Amino acid sequence: MNAIKKILGLICMLAGIALMIGLPYQTIRKLTSDTASAEDYVFWLVIVVIFFPITAGLALFGRYAWQGEYDKT
Repeated sequence: MNAIKKILGLICMLAGIALMIGLPYQTIRKLTSDTASAEDYVFWLVIVVIFFPITAGLALFGRYAWQGEYDKT
């Protein structure tokens, strides 16, 4: 069971890091397009403010699981 926790921790950590990189990239790409409006700026600001801490928490949770902090000994 501890091996499964470590594998899932690695997956969570990698997903969190990928999302932390992908979210700002997607935001910049959408906001620098020719069709970006004021609504787009508000929408993406809200998305980044809400989801960036969630992705950081996902990466941190994965790190702790990978290190074995949740193992029962």
